[in-house]
Amino acid sequence: MEGVRGYEWNNGGTKWGMVGSLFRGEHRYSLDDKGRLVLPQTFRAALGSRVVVTRGLDECVAVYSPAEWARNEKKLRGLSVSRRDFVRFVLASAEDVALDRQGRMTIPSHLREYAKIERESVVVGVGSRLEIWSLVNWQRYLARVQAEATSIASELKDLSL
Repeated sequence: MEGVRGYEWNNGGTKWGMVGSLFRGEHRYSLDDKGRLVLPQTFRAALGSRVVVTRGLDECVAVYSPAEWARNEKKLRGLSVSRRDFVRFVLASAEDVALDRQGRMTIPSHLREYAKIERESVVVGVGSRLEIWSLVNWQRYLARVQAEATSIASELKDLSL
Protein backbone atom coordinates (compact mmCIF):
# COMPACT_ATOMS: atom_id res chain seq x y z
CA MET A 1 0.00 0.00 0.00
CA GLU A 2 1.11 3.58 -0.57
CA GLY A 3 2.26 5.32 2.60
CA VAL A 4 2.80 8.77 3.98
CA ARG A 5 4.77 11.09 1.67
CA GLY A 6 4.81 8.43 -1.04
CA TYR A 7 6.83 5.82 0.85
CA GLU A 8 6.17 2.14 0.47
CA TRP A 9 4.93 0.45 3.65
CA ASN A 10 4.75 -3.26 4.31
CA ASN A 11 1.67 -4.94 5.77
CA GLY A 12 3.00 -4.39 9.28
CA GLY A 13 3.10 -0.62 8.76
CA THR A 14 6.91 -0.37 8.63
CA LYS A 15 8.64 1.66 5.93
CA TRP A 16 10.60 -0.41 3.46
CA GLY A 17 14.29 0.26 3.90
CA MET A 18 14.00 0.77 7.65
CA VAL A 19 12.92 -1.24 10.67
CA GLY A 20 11.88 1.14 13.41
CA SER A 21 14.84 3.52 13.47
CA LEU A 22 17.19 1.00 11.86
CA PHE A 23 18.61 1.77 8.44
CA ARG A 24 19.24 -0.92 5.87
CA GLY A 25 19.94 -1.11 2.18
CA GLU A 26 22.61 -0.18 -0.36
CA HIS A 27 22.29 2.75 -2.78
CA ARG A 28 24.77 3.98 -5.39
CA TYR A 29 25.16 7.68 -6.13
CA SER A 30 27.59 10.08 -7.75
CA LEU A 31 28.85 13.18 -5.98
CA ASP A 32 28.29 16.40 -7.86
CA ASP A 33 31.06 18.94 -8.53
CA LYS A 34 30.47 20.57 -5.13
CA GLY A 35 30.98 17.31 -3.21
CA ARG A 36 27.25 16.86 -2.56
CA LEU A 37 25.49 13.54 -2.36
CA VAL A 38 21.78 12.75 -2.47
CA LEU A 39 20.57 10.64 0.44
CA PRO A 40 17.82 8.10 -0.27
CA GLN A 41 14.34 9.46 0.49
CA THR A 42 13.54 6.81 3.10
CA PHE A 43 16.73 7.67 4.96
CA ARG A 44 16.07 11.42 4.81
CA ALA A 45 12.64 10.92 6.37
CA ALA A 46 14.23 9.30 9.43
CA LEU A 47 17.21 11.66 9.67
CA GLY A 48 15.49 15.02 9.32
CA SER A 49 17.16 18.14 7.94
CA ARG A 50 20.51 17.82 9.75
CA VAL A 51 22.98 15.01 10.28
CA VAL A 52 26.32 14.52 11.99
CA VAL A 53 29.11 13.06 9.87
CA THR A 54 32.43 11.71 11.06
CA ARG A 55 35.11 9.16 10.27
CA GLY A 56 33.74 5.66 10.23
CA LEU A 57 35.71 2.50 10.60
CA ASP A 58 36.97 0.76 7.45
CA GLU A 59 37.60 4.05 5.58
CA CYS A 60 34.03 5.23 5.23
CA VAL A 61 32.03 8.24 6.39
CA ALA A 62 29.56 7.57 9.21
CA VAL A 63 26.28 9.53 9.18
CA TYR A 64 24.14 9.86 12.31
CA SER A 65 20.88 11.54 13.23
CA PRO A 66 21.50 14.23 15.86
CA ALA A 67 19.79 12.08 18.52
CA GLU A 68 21.89 8.99 17.73
CA TRP A 69 25.04 11.10 17.61
CA ALA A 70 24.26 12.57 21.05
CA ARG A 71 24.00 9.05 22.50
CA ASN A 72 27.31 8.02 20.93
CA GLU A 73 29.11 11.20 21.89
CA LYS A 74 28.06 10.71 25.52
CA LYS A 75 29.50 7.19 25.43
CA LEU A 76 32.72 8.45 23.82
CA ARG A 77 33.14 11.15 26.47
CA GLY A 78 32.73 8.48 29.14
CA LEU A 79 35.64 6.38 27.90
CA SER A 80 38.80 6.23 29.95
CA VAL A 81 41.74 8.44 29.12
CA SER A 82 43.55 5.39 27.75
CA ARG A 83 41.05 5.46 24.85
CA ARG A 84 41.68 9.12 24.00
CA ASP A 85 43.19 8.27 20.61
CA PHE A 86 39.95 6.64 19.49
CA VAL A 87 37.85 9.45 20.97
CA ARG A 88 40.00 11.98 19.11
CA PHE A 89 39.77 9.92 15.89
CA VAL A 90 35.98 10.14 15.96
CA LEU A 91 35.29 13.55 17.52
CA ALA A 92 37.94 15.57 15.70
CA SER A 93 36.36 14.84 12.34
CA ALA A 94 32.71 15.21 13.39
CA GLU A 95 30.65 17.94 11.75
CA ASP A 96 27.02 18.98 11.62
CA VAL A 97 25.77 18.99 8.04
CA ALA A 98 22.48 20.34 6.71
CA LEU A 99 20.48 18.60 4.00
CA ASP A 100 19.19 20.91 1.31
CA ARG A 101 15.68 20.83 -0.18
CA GLN A 102 16.73 18.18 -2.70
CA GLY A 103 18.01 15.93 0.07
CA ARG A 104 21.66 16.57 -0.75
CA MET A 105 24.38 16.81 1.83
CA THR A 106 27.88 18.15 1.36
CA ILE A 107 30.49 15.69 2.53
CA PRO A 108 33.32 17.74 4.08
CA SER A 109 36.54 17.50 2.07
CA HIS A 110 38.57 15.98 4.92
CA LEU A 111 36.03 13.14 5.16
CA ARG A 112 35.93 12.61 1.38
CA GLU A 113 39.71 12.36 1.47
CA TYR A 114 39.69 9.95 4.43
CA ALA A 115 37.14 7.67 2.74
CA LYS A 116 38.74 8.08 -0.70
CA ILE A 117 35.43 9.24 -2.17
CA GLU A 118 36.03 10.99 -5.46
CA ARG A 119 32.85 10.62 -7.51
CA GLU A 120 31.14 7.22 -7.31
CA SER A 121 29.85 6.33 -3.88
CA VAL A 122 27.63 3.89 -2.03
CA VAL A 123 25.27 4.82 0.82
CA VAL A 124 24.71 1.85 3.11
CA GLY A 125 22.19 1.54 5.93
CA VAL A 126 23.77 -0.31 8.86
CA GLY A 127 21.38 -0.22 11.77
CA SER A 128 21.47 3.06 13.67
CA ARG A 129 23.66 4.90 11.16
CA LEU A 130 24.48 5.27 7.50
CA GLU A 131 27.88 4.74 5.96
CA ILE A 132 29.12 6.41 2.81
CA TRP A 133 31.81 4.51 0.94
CA SER A 134 33.75 5.08 -2.23
CA LEU A 135 32.49 2.55 -4.77
CA VAL A 136 35.98 1.01 -5.06
CA ASN A 137 36.38 0.59 -1.29
CA TRP A 138 32.85 -0.85 -0.99
CA GLN A 139 33.48 -3.41 -3.72
CA ARG A 140 36.78 -4.39 -2.11
CA TYR A 141 35.08 -4.72 1.29
CA LEU A 142 32.25 -6.88 -0.14
CA ALA A 143 34.74 -9.20 -1.84
CA ARG A 144 36.60 -9.70 1.44
CA VAL A 145 33.44 -10.31 3.47
CA GLN A 146 31.99 -12.61 0.83
CA ALA A 147 35.10 -14.75 0.99
CA GLU A 148 34.54 -15.14 4.76
CA ALA A 149 30.73 -15.30 4.75
CA THR A 150 30.33 -19.07 4.88
CA SER A 151 32.62 -19.50 7.87
CA ILE A 152 31.03 -16.55 9.69
CA ALA A 153 27.51 -17.83 9.00
CA SER A 154 28.39 -21.29 10.32
CA GLU A 155 29.18 -19.69 13.69
CA LEU A 156 25.74 -18.01 13.80
CA LYS A 157 23.55 -21.03 14.45
CA ASP A 158 20.31 -19.14 15.13
CA LEU A 159 20.52 -16.96 12.00
CA SER A 160 18.38 -18.22 9.13
CA LEU A 161 20.05 -17.05 5.92
